[in-house]
Amino acid sequence: MLKKLLLLPLAILLLAGCARTLESATATNYFVAHQGGYIGESTVTVDKDQNVAAASFAEWQGPGGWAENNSPDGTTLVDGAVVRVADPLANTGHSDPAIKGYMFYIYNVQNGLGVWSQFTPGAEGFARPSRQFERDFEGLMGNPIRAAAYVAAARADTLVNVTIDGLTVTVGRPASQTVHYGHMNKADPTATYMPLNANAIGYRYNYQATIDFFMANPAANYAAFTMVKAKIALTEDKAIDANADVAAYTAADDSVYMVADAVSGATYSDFPHYALELQAAYKMAIAAQLVAFQK
Repeated sequence: MLKKLLLLPLAILLLAGCARTLESATATNYFVAHQGGYIGESTVTVDKDQNVAAASFAEWQGPGGWAENNSPDGTTLVDGAVVRVADPLANTGHSDPAIKGYMFYIYNVQNGLGVWSQFTPGAEGFARPSRQFERDFEGLMGNPIRAAAYVAAARADTLVNVTIDGLTVTVGRPASQTVHYGHMNKADPTATYMPLNANAIGYRYNYQATIDFFMANPAANYAAFTMVKAKIALTEDKAIDANADVAAYTAADDSVYMVADAVSGATYSDFPHYALELQAAYKMAIAAQLVAFQK
């Protein structure tokens, strides 16, 4: 009888755990994308049976993709361009609301090399880091708290160009008005980054191939890929790429990623990376079914 009483709480806990797995769950994973310069977010929803019900990823351009050209003729970036980014970890004790809760990045050129580095308010003015790469954009965005805030700001269009005189911050144009590739998110159908052409299916058809393949193979080992030569058949869909004419793609074949003996249809060199980031979100969504994480 005592043994049965001891087992009862365990059975209740197990049943409670099973009850959680009957719920669908969504998780988002943040990462630095495309060898730096972009902030990624992979989002996956699993149903009650842990099948992938929805999946997506985005690549939000970093300052180099939307900073306003500050050269005298307005066509290029030169040393000293500054942008402001919402950051819950930055300048939290500052009295100026134009500075508190924001991180500032300056195009910091040394020995001919430009890097987006932290620009920090001091007693009398802003200062660059003593070493160019000490506090660079990609390094700071490795923190998921910062990355999530950056993505939220990019989506809400609150990333802005600024000019600074001493400690006075003057807000200029938002990122949506100075973006260089048609949209802040490279995966957006209206973006113009890496367009489809005669020899390549372009970014957005690669994106769709990656999503379709991942949803069908969420547990595959994407680090163990091979490449094959294959002809890719495309069906035009303006919801995938608003600017592309798929008839312009005339290549006889292309190098296509193959995973677990299946041809993915994706040719973009970052396919394994994005698939692994989607898989990380997939694992997080399954964990969210099992554990009541605080929100």
